[in-house]
Amino acid sequence: MPKTQIGQCALCGQRKELQLSHIIPKFVGRKLKSPSGNIRSTQQPNKVSQDIEKHFLLCHDCEELFSAKERWFSNAIFSPYQDHCKIEFDYDESLTYFIISLSWRSLYLDLKEFSSNPKFNQDILGTLLYSEKIMRDYLLGKRKDIGTIENHVFFLDRIQSIQGFDLSQHPSIAMHRSISSYTAYDGRTSFTISNLMGILVVTFYSMDANEHWVNTKIELENGTIKAKNQGMTSIVGKEIQHWMNEMNGAQKILSEKQQKKIQEKLL
Repeated sequence: MPKTQIGQCALCGQRKELQLSHIIPKFVGRKLKSPSGNIRSTQQPNKVSQDIEKHFLLCHDCEELFSAKERWFSNAIFSPYQDHCKIEFDYDESLTYFIISLSWRSLYLDLKEFSSNPKFNQDILGTLLYSEKIMRDYLLGKRKDIGTIENHVFFLDRIQSIQGFDLSQHPSIAMHRSISSYTAYDGRTSFTISNLMGILVVTFYSMDANEHWVNTKIELENGTIKAKNQGMTSIVGKEIQHWMNEMNGAQKILSEKQQKKIQEKLL
């Protein structure tokens, strides 16, 4: 596959040479590949990949806008948390920009599918389209705020309890060794959810009154986020259950040959 192609940049809208843009930042994929050296999907666990999902999405200039904040997130939060077990992080507006850039990529791609589905909830679709415009303007520096959109960060790999969930499935370990990013809705709540190897990033476009998040909200400009004393009562819990079900299903169909390869690489 070529590394570039001519097309319309999803962010700035100009016709330019487009880069192959990762939906989840490349540094997360590199971390996921260690120590086994490969990436596996729950849909095809016996097939390995050398890279994570990417699309011809952004021009070079817009890619650089995102890259700067990705480096900040990697250095300020992701690596200290993953490698050094740091649990308290001071942040500035760089975190909001990073989260919006991450969620916007998934939302932009998902909206193509949602918009072509006549059965998709039209009220939710309107909310998502409106939110995508707000996010795009924010990323381009055309506005300083993100309206009523909320960003939350929940550190998943130190889960102590989940109501109605079997902890024998080891959700902490499973979430720490997986990545995902997509847009979903349930009732009046709509959101993009991304799992960055145990760091759950959720951008809400609309929220039901029953959503309750503790010590997870990211302020627009600056603040402190801690990987402790967090809690949530949310439909997002269904997504965690879904991931666990997928992982358990993938383990059952993983061939003995592939299991042996994984064990050898871990050793």
